[in-house]
Amino acid sequence: MLHRLLILGLALGLQIRAAAQMERTVYQVFEVDSAKTVTLDIVGFTYPELHVWAGNSILTEANIQVWEASPEIVNFLIEQGRYAFEKEIVGDELRIFTKIRKREDIKLPGMHTKCVEQTTVKVFVPDIYEWDPSEWAADQTDKPKILRRKVE
Repeated sequence: MLHRLLILGLALGLQIRAAAQMERTVYQVFEVDSAKTVTLDIVGFTYPELHVWAGNSILTEANIQVWEASPEIVNFLIEQGRYAFEKEIVGDELRIFTKIRKREDIKLPGMHTKCVEQTTVKVFVPDIYEWDPSEWAADQTDKPKILRRKVE
């Protein structure tokens, strides 16, 4: 009987723990127009991935997971631009970059520990660009990546 209670207690504890994780996905679209070069200066995201698509814009898909935070807290962080990207155009060069370069730990009043946060990003680029695959290696995570328009 004690064995069954222990297993039941562990199962309930794991369910409560799993329910404490909040997850959101945020999308942003950037028009490339006639940009010959695109610099992706993305920092603070784990596992950046590059995907090619037939679109004429760049799409970012940021997946945010925060443990021990309420939906309201995660929504507030998103609204504050914690996971947002911005762009700047200089001539025929487009730069897409992380809005908040250094994220402070998430620590709520009354908490003894910080919230655990994991952010990943997928970048969908038009098939008119080429890039160096070595820039997308794991050891290059927080370094800028360059996309160049293919010569027709």
